[in-house]
Amino acid sequence: MVDFEWYRSFISIYKHSSVSEAARTRMMTQPAMSQHLASLEAEVGEPLFTRAPRKMIPTERGKALYTQVAPLIEALEETSQTLKTNAISSLPVLRIGSAHEFFREHIAPHIGSYQMRVIAYLGVASKLLDWLLEEKVDIIVMSKKLTAPGIEYIPYMQEKFALVAPPDYVEPTFDDKGSFEAWLCSQLAYQMKNRNSPHLKTLIEALKKSV
Repeated sequence: MVDFEWYRSFISIYKHSSVSEAARTRMMTQPAMSQHLASLEAEVGEPLFTRAPRKMIPTERGKALYTQVAPLIEALEETSQTLKTNAISSLPVLRIGSAHEFFREHIAPHIGSYQMRVIAYLGVASKLLDWLLEEKVDIIVMSKKLTAPGIEYIPYMQEKFALVAPPDYVEPTFDDKGSFEAWLCSQLAYQMKNRNSPHLKTLIEALKKSV
């Protein structure tokens, strides 16, 4: 019985006049492509190509077979692609907004398992809230609870920060929170590069409460 993949490989070789190029196009190994052609030729009962240096020249039988099967195979592949496209377009769409880091670490790795199409809007908290109010997104995940009419917040997870220092580090002391905040900004700015970073502000607020 003829394998459908043999015909696909035959058509690819016919179009590219090369086994190696056909194998690359179909993302197969060259031996596997050659095996497909050999199996089809054995089924047909005669050679489909004449092997020339760096080129595969179709025989009369090869030309006739291509004329017969190419339109059928291409129509079948087009139908299969249409079915896939329709299946994807029928999935529900979720428009979600979050910070770049959160999306990369907590959402992107799992998108493949979602039974929906995900459209991501990435930005800082204030921008995310604007998108939600403008109905550009369906849901947002952010580390700040900004006041806005008609917006409901649901706790999702706790964000943790870790401060790392060498073993011989001498912890400074401060008389007030203002001094502590100024010192903290001077230290973290080297790592965060942006003193207006929402993550830096969140961390500062958390540490100020712990002092």
